[in-house]
Amino acid sequence: MGGYKGTHTKHFKTTKDRALHRLKIAQGHIESISKMIEDDAYCLDVVHQSRAVQKALHKLDLMLIEDHLNHCVVDQIKSGQEKKTTEELLKLFEYK
Repeated sequence: MGGYKGTHTKHFKTTKDRALHRLKIAQGHIESISKMIEDDAYCLDVVHQSRAVQKALHKLDLMLIEDHLNHCVVDQIKSGQEKKTTEELLKLFEYK
């Protein structure tokens, strides 16, 4: 994957730690889903766990986008990369 290759400052360590925490939450839910399916759990209980994974990943996306907007986009604009920044953001919001 491409993207801005600017220098990550200390703020990114906090974001990275939070992102890894969110992923661990999602992993826990996925492991739970696997076990539930192996154990023939009730379908809707499995769906609830699946939605918990989706929610955890959605929160991860929001956190990463917020960090990107607050830091990477600002750095890109300051370095004269407005067009690249606009293209990246438009591509992000095309995702379905």
